[in-house]
Amino acid sequence: MIMGEEYVLKGTSSPEEMYNVGRYVDRLMRTLAEKNIQMSRHKVAVLTALNLADELLKLKEELQQRGDQKSQGDSNGLV
Repeated sequence: MIMGEEYVLKGTSSPEEMYNVGRYVDRLMRTLAEKNIQMSRHKVAVLTALNLADELLKLKEELQQRGDQKSQGDSNGLV
């Protein structure tokens, strides 16, 4: 259930993982909708997608930086 609507998800993830994803999206959308009462559901969904994309890109960048730091550390170590 996302924003009161039921969605049937199919995929390779476990049912629990898919449930957790749906619950996370629902929580984000409800939070945005509560803060922006006049905003349409469509705009809430787009804003949620943008927030999730921002979160994902920041995590990817952080992982890339950690990988770069690890590579630099490996090349400076003893052989």
